Amino acid sequence: MGRGTSTIKLDVQDLLTGTKHTERFRSGDMVEVTELDDHTCQFLYRNDGQIHLMDPHSFEMYEVPESVLDERQLQLLKPDMTVHLSMFQPDPEVPGKPISIKLPAQAIYEVKETHASAAQANKGTVYKNADLENGIKVQVPDFVNVGDKVVVDTETGKYVKRA
Repeated sequence: MGRGTSTIKLDVQDLLTGTKHTERFRSGDMVEVTELDDHTCQFLYRNDGQIHLMDPHSFEMYEVPESVLDERQLQLLKPDMTVHLSMFQPDPEVPGKPISIKLPAQAIYEVKETHASAAQANKGTVYKNADLENGIKVQVPDFVNVGDKVVVDTETGKYVKRA
């Protein structure tokens, strides 16, 4: 931007408080890299605003506040689902603070109810509404029936294919 040395503008988030800031750095500035502990965990259950996870290798239990995930991601959680937990531990003496939970890219759900599709005269795939076992509503092709298992993209919440 203009004359002088190059600058980089970043939107950064405080790992402990969650507040966001806009910072500008010059090309010669140094920043400290924060190490996050990543754990592959198994989702067990939700209770009292907490998500309960277990590390399948060490059997260590983690309680994570539901606020780490948005409402759609909370609905996509299912028992025994493998998730990735990132924890921030600034001091080895203090237990780590959970920062984020990453769901798998795709997950399989059973169709509990489908709704009749409106007849369409145009070419192409005809879609209809379907309710999944977790309460999520998705658009599925007309050939998907009640009891079928479908693959859903956990990022977008959209139908991918029949399982």
